[in-house]
Amino acid sequence: MSDEHDYREQYNEAIARAVAGQVGVYPDFDRHRQETVWRVLSSDRQALLTFCQRQGISVGRMDTIKTLKSPKPLYQLMAVGHDAQTIAKWQGAH
Repeated sequence: MSDEHDYREQYNEAIARAVAGQVGVYPDFDRHRQETVWRVLSSDRQALLTFCQRQGISVGRMDTIKTLKSPKPLYQLMAVGHDAQTIAKWQGAH
């Protein structure tokens, strides 16, 4: 139960940061890959791309998601493999 609570807290914090125009990250389990990936979100596309460039994260497919907390869609990238490890280290430092 505590792991689920931590996940929800990280998700809510990531969404709040993304809605504010900053970059938010949270872990997610990808069933197809059978591994933990990191979702990287922002309502500001350029802020998201700049963050990825600074962290050395590959920019693959960018999706948009809709949330009730944001009047406009959020941009989302999925970090896997080495990129996921980079995000996890960055998250641990902050």
